[in-house]
Amino acid sequence: MIIILYRIKPSIYQTQLTDFIGLKSIARYDMNVPKDYRIARKRFRWIPFHPTWGSHAKQTLKILAKSQRKIIDFIQWVPNLKGEYLYRFPNVGIPRFEEYGEGKISKKEWDMHRYLKGFNGFFENLFELNDFSYFDELQEVLETGGVSFKNLFIKDIFAYELLRINLGFKNYSGIEKMGKFTGRPPLFNITHDPHFFPTASNLSFVLNKIPAKAFFSFFQQLVQECIETGIIVPRILIWDGQFIRSNCNNNKDENERTYSDPKAEYYRHNGVKKGIGYDPGILYAHCNNRWLPLYFKMFPGNRNDIIAFKKTLHDFLTSTPYQWQVIIADSGPYSLQNLKETQAKGLFPIIRSRKNIKTHPVRELKKGYYFNTDFIPKEWSDEYFLKIYNFRPMIEQGNSYNNTYYNASRMNTRGFEAAIRLRYSIYILELLKALTAYKLGRPELLMKPSAFEASRYLNFQVMLPFLAVDSGFVIFENDLYKNRQNTLHYRDKPKKK
Repeated sequence: MIIILYRIKPSIYQTQLTDFIGLKSIARYDMNVPKDYRIARKRFRWIPFHPTWGSHAKQTLKILAKSQRKIIDFIQWVPNLKGEYLYRFPNVGIPRFEEYGEGKISKKEWDMHRYLKGFNGFFENLFELNDFSYFDELQEVLETGGVSFKNLFIKDIFAYELLRINLGFKNYSGIEKMGKFTGRPPLFNITHDPHFFPTASNLSFVLNKIPAKAFFSFFQQLVQECIETGIIVPRILIWDGQFIRSNCNNNKDENERTYSDPKAEYYRHNGVKKGIGYDPGILYAHCNNRWLPLYFKMFPGNRNDIIAFKKTLHDFLTSTPYQWQVIIADSGPYSLQNLKETQAKGLFPIIRSRKNIKTHPVRELKKGYYFNTDFIPKEWSDEYFLKIYNFRPMIEQGNSYNNTYYNASRMNTRGFEAAIRLRYSIYILELLKALTAYKLGRPELLMKPSAFEASRYLNFQVMLPFLAVDSGFVIFENDLYKNRQNTLHYRDKPKKK
């Protein structure tokens, strides 16, 4: 903070950007002390000048432009974090059974997670160790507002939607076909009704009734829990996009001259035509050996990277209560305005430049990698700067799971809201797996998309007792078993003569 003290006119208290990023310092100048006056006038040209003595009275004032000056015009940006601390992160802790497992799963299953190599958990663990009461409360609010779900539970439908995504089914009918194959609802111990199994129309009907912002709220709850548990450390952001193909024709209707998905647009990347769809601006948190989704903003497929970066970052920083330090991006969103505005928001931008830019001080740090040297700290070497930038491919690896593992490169529906719901459902599943891995003391499963894909109950030998009960058979009870053992034990005793 800069404090300019006057005796007659009002004093000036100028807050600086460094006050909000942990570098708090106070520079105080008493304008009635000649030494303070000279230093302040030399350092801050924006201070009003009223000469009262000597030759200074004859000098002419430098006329300033009649516009609001920005704080970045007066200070040099200095990153808050230096050295290895910028890219060193603590490991995820390992909780005890009593913290998360007790009352949720058996101690035997907990030990299986801890000691059996190659055991990756059960899909049911996602629901047993995480709180899904949000969806029951959401249904109550929506039904009070007049929305009908035809006696279907949102939580049950969403559980099967997560199962559909986890299995890589491209559309809702995949779950319905699986039900015909297994003959028993796979999530019978999770849903309100153990016999409930949704049809494709059930899934479509309920999910289309849920507003996309409801998925956003639940996703943000999971992000908050990840931060509280230390899975995500608010420090380094990575920005990128990923095209989502809409379930519509690439050609416009001849009569209406619009696509069958009216809010989608044609997407081209490096001259390659990808089709009609959407292209979200995505933010990931990088934490050394883990990188997880934080936020995204949906755009039509023809969006501009520079504008998408600006809007995504603005909306994210408006909603997050945490102070992030660095943001990394490829050359798509590069512009001088984006660099300056990112600095003004308290973030250090590491954004790759383009080779053909001639009006900016662009330098090639290594073959094919150009950066604006005005935004490279003087304290950083080229190697260190490139080391931080090399974290950027982590977001591509994270987003690659969407298409390769979850098979979600193309929507099974149409519409802007549907695209948002699909992407949030995938990111919710990823955070649920990360949280479940942490709560089971399995940090090595945090970044493993194939974790928690098996079922505890879809095993023939395990399922036999449940099928027998459904058929009317009575399973031996513990007391009957104990009586049987006592009888055998009595027969083995030697008889008295």
